[in-house]
Amino acid sequence: MSSREASIRLQWLEEANAATLRQFWAETRGSEPPRTLTARLMRLALAWDVQVALSGGETAGTRRAWNRAIRARTYSRSPKNPNGAVPRMIGEGTRILKDWGGTTHEVQITENGGVTWNGQSYSSLSAVARGMTGTNRNGPRFFGLREGGKR
Repeated sequence: MSSREASIRLQWLEEANAATLRQFWAETRGSEPPRTLTARLMRLALAWDVQVALSGGETAGTRRAWNRAIRARTYSRSPKNPNGAVPRMIGEGTRILKDWGGTTHEVQITENGGVTWNGQSYSSLSAVARGMTGTNRNGPRFFGLREGGKR
């Protein structure tokens, strides 16, 4: 695609209404756009496609760099700790408050990654979560310290 063709296409996208953009989306991408996508978002996505076509597309190196950046960001926010022990980012003396069963519970991190709750010592947050709920749970997730947990 030449820059002149891209310029014409971008101008056409700017002036097209939502119905026309939906039809163009289906023709160029091979599927219907999501129902919640507004005309503005369709216009931006389709304009992105035009610019990618103009530049020759994303190189394999660029795609790998994006994947590395995404993985690094994902793993840095998700502490790996398969044993359910206190994640490294939580230090001694940290107080965690958890609303459960209509009561606010206070849990405190002690030295060596131990935990106290209701005046008793526990080996991990998972043990406290089990004591609090009566079922086995992933402690860091239960206390909102890991992605996917209730906050």
